[in-house]
Amino acid sequence: MIYFLIYEHAIGRCPHCKSKSVIFDPMRGEYVCTKCGTVIGDHVVDFGKEWRAFEPGESQLKSRTGSSLTLAMHDRGFVTTFSTKGKGLSKTFKKRVRELQRIQRRSRIEKKDKNEVTALRFLNEYVSKLQLPPQVREEAARILRKAIERLNVKKKTMKAMAASSILLACRVYSIPLTLRSIARQLGFEEGDLWKAERKILSVVKDVTPKMLEPKDFIPLIVNRLGLSSEVQYFAAYLTYLARKLEIGCGRGPVGLAAASVYVASILLDEKKTQQDVARVCNVTDVTIRNRYGDLIEHFDIEVRL
Repeated sequence: MIYFLIYEHAIGRCPHCKSKSVIFDPMRGEYVCTKCGTVIGDHVVDFGKEWRAFEPGESQLKSRTGSSLTLAMHDRGFVTTFSTKGKGLSKTFKKRVRELQRIQRRSRIEKKDKNEVTALRFLNEYVSKLQLPPQVREEAARILRKAIERLNVKKKTMKAMAASSILLACRVYSIPLTLRSIARQLGFEEGDLWKAERKILSVVKDVTPKMLEPKDFIPLIVNRLGLSSEVQYFAAYLTYLARKLEIGCGRGPVGLAAASVYVASILLDEKKTQQDVARVCNVTDVTIRNRYGDLIEHFDIEVRL
């Protein structure tokens, strides 16, 4: 049996012996004085869960509360809904509920919020397509909301700004997605995303995107190619040595990462072609060939194809 000690400021002293030693018995729902045994309060309401969960996800499915507040919705997801489901409801009552539903839908979005609603709809659509984690969506929504608040943008520009907000959020969390890969997956011109990114950064000053390094792209490339963890470790070591020797300075990090994975796959006998690596990295095989030549030359590696 587990008892909880209740302090004076929570329940008060025992009315008979004036003792502060009061415990709560959760099985009986009673407050009891440990000195004289007086039951100070009974039939205490239990605000805990009225169910048991046997699996990790079962507790969330049975939760009485809704989802947490989110910046990805213009009202942060704090909204009241009306439902006509239920037994024994009269037609008159259901008609009144449907009318309340119509009023609620009209009043939920004010005129000044329409641009924000449209932009966040594009944002949520793009995050789903890219299959990004929730923290990236929240950061991208925060950036986009601030940009929309301070800029006068049209619908076409909103789409590019939503995609650029996702790109900036990915950089904040060091997720290896480049402007080129996002543009290709979402169907944008790279120039449009670049301009939208500059526009966002001109008005949103509290964004601190991190510079991605070649090692950040290696796990993604290895996973897409179906290579082993040994290849991933060896490729990361090659990028570490390349950084110390300042190989590829001023070049894109994706090319060096792709070349390191290509060299590591050959040396560990898990060969992939340059075309295979280029396809999963959204770079050309010429780029991989150039970075591959730099690695072979500086490290004096002999590769037998």
